[in-house]
Amino acid sequence: MSEKPLLVVRPLRDSDAFLDLLDRAAVPYRHIPIMKIQPLIESQPEGQKIADLIDRLDQFDQAIFISANAAEIGLPMLAKRWPKMPASIEIFAVGQQTGQLLSDYGYDVCCPAQQPNSEGLLRELPQLQHLDGKSVVIFRGGEGRQILGSELTKRGAQIAYCDLYQRVIEPLKVAEAQAFIGKASCLVAHSGELLQALAITFERHIPLVVPSARIAQLAQQLGYQQIQVAENALPVSMFDAVIKLRGK
Repeated sequence: MSEKPLLVVRPLRDSDAFLDLLDRAAVPYRHIPIMKIQPLIESQPEGQKIADLIDRLDQFDQAIFISANAAEIGLPMLAKRWPKMPASIEIFAVGQQTGQLLSDYGYDVCCPAQQPNSEGLLRELPQLQHLDGKSVVIFRGGEGRQILGSELTKRGAQIAYCDLYQRVIEPLKVAEAQAFIGKASCLVAHSGELLQALAITFERHIPLVVPSARIAQLAQQLGYQQIQVAENALPVSMFDAVIKLRGK
């Protein structure tokens, strides 16, 4: 692959381990965040709903953090209201990054070891298999995928959603990324939502790196031909997939 830069379109983060890996390896890239993570804590009535759910955290049996964004936004509020987590609640994280954020706050957390996504959480953790009479609060961002809540409901759980942020596509950034495609060696898309928002026309498709077979299938439906699928969405896995693609 040429030394043209990668195009990375994931949202901006205070600390981005994936971009740090690219920097350390001197891999050229252009980061154009076409999506913004917008916290809901200042808005109403969402802000009041968040506060109410956090206030009654001790009424839930389990809490699940769906993303690092959910942890980064929700944890300061949780720690303020609950300096010590209620002893009766079990805490889960979908991925290792999210789990580490919870651990950094001193909370005991369980997360899937083999497959860091909703499917892995549902399959790997015995505590989530039989949930009759259990109540679960899911900390997440807006709507998104429904597989986790739907499956936990089938297993007997009562579900409450704590929506902490929304994902906002920024049209000016999308236009900037679309204009840059011709100068890029490949596209790195961490989610199907980003891939769809970018809306690259068929004749402008370039090699693509994605974090899962599910997103690769969507990419194929959109017409992408050369797709490198990472082992998972962890920064090191996405980085390894980039290196593998660049070596082809």
